[in-house]
Amino acid sequence: MVYTFSTPLQWSLIAGNNKIMQNAFNSKASLMDSILKNSEFGGADGYFNEDKSIRAWNGEIKTTISFEDEKHHSFDSIYFKGNKIYGIRTIEFFSTQNDELMVEEWKEDTIIIATSVYNISNNPSVAKKIQLILKEIENTSILDVKGKKFIEEGEAIYQEGCEGCGNLGSFEFKKNGKSVEFLLSGSDIIGFGDYIQTEKQVVIGKEISFTVSEDGKTLIDNKSGTKYSIVEE
Repeated sequence: MVYTFSTPLQWSLIAGNNKIMQNAFNSKASLMDSILKNSEFGGADGYFNEDKSIRAWNGEIKTTISFEDEKHHSFDSIYFKGNKIYGIRTIEFFSTQNDELMVEEWKEDTIIIATSVYNISNNPSVAKKIQLILKEIENTSILDVKGKKFIEEGEAIYQEGCEGCGNLGSFEFKKNGKSVEFLLSGSDIIGFGDYIQTEKQVVIGKEISFTVSEDGKTLIDNKSGTKYSIVEE
């Protein structure tokens, strides 16, 4: 999202897709203005949009976006052109009532976003509103692990005295093509990280790497030789 302005400002932003948000999107701006006015403060966020997230609470909770100066603002990047300032805010996650979702994990086909300038009278300017259509692009490459989940071959072994231990290892590669959620063999702690794939090689951090089989259905651990089979949906 790109904000254009010329002086320090603060904005309110709401997002969601329930009936209230849909009705407000299809009605006059005053209805969305009312939702923005009555949305509750969602808590302070860090500078520079480090979380790359907005609150998608269907207008109940808002995200506050601000620009004070070049060292105090809510954008991941800014640039100046003439007398205009452009603030760029990348969105990779939606914070909801129940979870923190990657954009790719949003279950609806669309999401409505509305924003307006905040002022002291608590009477926001006319809302600017957009409806984004989210399209899922199917991963057609058999070697690309993006959006796929693999689980360790074999049987889980119960470990006495450690309830939850002895699990089979698993790796779920997210649809954004860079994040992975994993459970190491025998562990009961979910881990998260980033991965890089170069042709048949998949590398997670400094310690974990795999080779993808020719048919794309198996990951082979490059150190242990342990095999992980794809989970067919």
